[in-house]
Amino acid sequence: MTRTEAQRAAKTHNQRRRRRLMAYGQWQPMVDAQPARQYVLRLQAGGLSLASQAAKTGIPVPTLCGLLYGKNPYPPSKRIRSETAAAILSFTPTLDDYPAGARIDATGTVRRLRALAHLGWTSPTIGDRLPCSAPRTIEQAGRSPKLTAQLARSVRAVYTELSNVAAEEMGVTPWIARRRRNYAIAQGWAPPAAWDDDTIDDPNAQPDWTGFCGTDRGWWTHRLEHITVCEPCQAAHDQWLQDRKHLSQGERYQALGRARAEASNRGAAIAEDARELMRLGADYETAAQRIGVTRNHLQQELLRHPELRKEAA
Repeated sequence: MTRTEAQRAAKTHNQRRRRRLMAYGQWQPMVDAQPARQYVLRLQAGGLSLASQAAKTGIPVPTLCGLLYGKNPYPPSKRIRSETAAAILSFTPTLDDYPAGARIDATGTVRRLRALAHLGWTSPTIGDRLPCSAPRTIEQAGRSPKLTAQLARSVRAVYTELSNVAAEEMGVTPWIARRRRNYAIAQGWAPPAAWDDDTIDDPNAQPDWTGFCGTDRGWWTHRLEHITVCEPCQAAHDQWLQDRKHLSQGERYQALGRARAEASNRGAAIAEDARELMRLGADYETAAQRIGVTRNHLQQELLRHPELRKEAA
């Protein structure tokens, strides 16, 4: 097919699509450009260049430039094609999309380092596994809002390697690891099991300490497991109490007892069922799917309810 024929075919396809959408009342050839413009600017401020955005969205760089700055002597357009807006707004960048030297938000990196502290890993031991220039930067990660994408990816690789391993198992002196772990707990830092790998880099994401955070059951799990109550769970429990304010004192105590009992048994049962499935050959993903929980939640319960070794009779 020649270039002219391809262009003609594409034009025919677009015309048919437009007529079909118009027939259903769904045709929106032009939409407000401001949401897409603000999104491009936010990605650009976050370290993703226009060229990188163009490569990921399929929108040419001149189009993105026109969206931001207009075309001399014309100002930026107030409306753009719906397809263009959809392509821009549907793009969600990942850590791998940024150039090595781009300065990106440090939230995910800081969370990973603090999570590793829960396992007893110290900054020097983590730094030994990073590029030679990283150890000093790693000490400053919590103080700086931005760092390079290359460092963030290096920390992510180390986190993937160490997030399921206690520091003592890799040769870290036990008392050093214990001191680091206690410090992490005192600071209220979330452990690896509280974070989902898909959302740990999202500044708006919250750690799920219990598998039920954001609910009243989560609040009870915090209390039963002696974990500092997170804000979403405290808000959920306050709302639970408010919704039952009309009950008599006796009825309210009964409801509290039922809520506590429901939270106290679930975690141990999940851990026990998972271990039995894994003894039969299931991996984490399969066990979590069979039980009906996420892998992240399953790992939390396994850590929270260690297997008790029975002495031989």
